[in-house]
Amino acid sequence: MAPPSGRAAESGDCVRGNPSAPIKIEVFSDFQCPACQAFYQRSIRNVLTEYADTGKACLVYREFPLQMHSHAREAAHYGHAAMRVGLPQWVQVADALFDNQQTWGASGDIESVIAKVLSKSDLDALHQELGNKASLDSAIDADIKLGIQRGVNSTPTFFVTANGKTQKVAAAVQYPILKRYLDSQLVKGN
Repeated sequence: MAPPSGRAAESGDCVRGNPSAPIKIEVFSDFQCPACQAFYQRSIRNVLTEYADTGKACLVYREFPLQMHSHAREAAHYGHAAMRVGLPQWVQVADALFDNQQTWGASGDIESVIAKVLSKSDLDALHQELGNKASLDSAIDADIKLGIQRGVNSTPTFFVTANGKTQKVAAAVQYPILKRYLDSQLVKGN
């Protein structure tokens, strides 16, 4: 079950939405992946406001940093640490990481991108979580292991569970297509 909005979360919790929503969308993503960036910016942001915030969907985000991206694991640390600080902070960090992917992806300077979006108290809390590297690595490794068990071999890969069935999609699906699919699942559930 997801913690109330504004509270710390772990992998598997809804980052937005109600855990008992009719649709669960579970995304395996890499903050340094250009396709993940496009999917987040063009589709997931809309899903957050139109489905998660309206109680129609629960969105779960899982870290799946690819080895070919030199700073993806560190970015995953920031993402997961932010999730532990709070769900609003996770959204701020995810937005900053995806919106500034080219900058920190080239330089490796994730910290300066994150420092611009979090308050001092949130940044201090994030640093405290980042200090527990072993725990973060364990959580990220658990996400990766789960992804591999579920056949994830590229990012973004997401699973939509609705009406007792789960559909796997390994692509950055455009929002109009995803919206039609989600709406069709809501109609079937009624």
